[in-house]
Amino acid sequence: MSKAEKLRELLKQDKLFVLPGVSNAFLATLVENAGYEIVYVSGAGMVNMNWCLPDYNMISMSENLEIAKRVNDAVDAPIICDIDNGYGGYINVYRTLREYSKAGIAGVQLEDQMNPKRCGHFEDHAIIPAGEMVGKIKAARDGSIDGDTVIMARTDAISATGSFDEALDRMDRYVEAGADIVFIEAVRTVEDMRVIPKHFSIPALINLVEHGKTPILTNSEYEKMGFKLALYACQTLKAAAFGVNQFLKYLAEHGTTNGADDVCMITSEERHIITHKDQYKNLIAKYESIYKTR
Repeated sequence: MSKAEKLRELLKQDKLFVLPGVSNAFLATLVENAGYEIVYVSGAGMVNMNWCLPDYNMISMSENLEIAKRVNDAVDAPIICDIDNGYGGYINVYRTLREYSKAGIAGVQLEDQMNPKRCGHFEDHAIIPAGEMVGKIKAARDGSIDGDTVIMARTDAISATGSFDEALDRMDRYVEAGADIVFIEAVRTVEDMRVIPKHFSIPALINLVEHGKTPILTNSEYEKMGFKLALYACQTLKAAAFGVNQFLKYLAEHGTTNGADDVCMITSEERHIITHKDQYKNLIAKYESIYKTR
């Protein structure tokens, strides 16, 4: 079973999947090891972590894809990768899906923002005509080499137009065009949140950003509403930065790393487990033994 097929099977389950977003293979492994069944690769997280740039569409498809491949290779779980607005027009979206699906990436998230796109909880959003986004979704579906790639369609219509009804109308068209998951960004009220899973017959995602535009409730409440996915896209990055800052303070205050294990950093042994050191140590021994017997 391909990872795309695995993701489709997971989405049939009657439960909420919590998605802590990741920005590199190491964080993805931590998420999988913690028991999360789907890994979300955050566009904002990738550009923040790897280029120290804001989420303003400043990196290319190939740069994003290289990190997505590393994440996908590091985990057994299916991944959903943020591809922003597809890196251009219809044929750009088509090629993007060819490349991502060839890499075995289970799902992609495609949005309807104009360039330069930005985080949904920033300001000054602008969106392309709904018909253009319909064409991009069809191009994405055609671009998938086996047709199984899961396509999450995102609309920023609420931020761009102020209209929740516009967001619903657009998403209706995106679902008809072939979207597999609906993602209405920056929902402003709990009442509107309740409408989304009931309005659509396919899985719906809710995106949570602290101090952002969407009310933050609990995962059990989102599940009761009928959401299939709850996204925490950049929180692992923020947690990692907090941990590094705590370590730097510890080092400055104590002048040593003695005592820092399990206080502000993991142990070396834990790091070796996460990176599968013993597996590769055994491989080295295996091939060295072959050489020595000849």
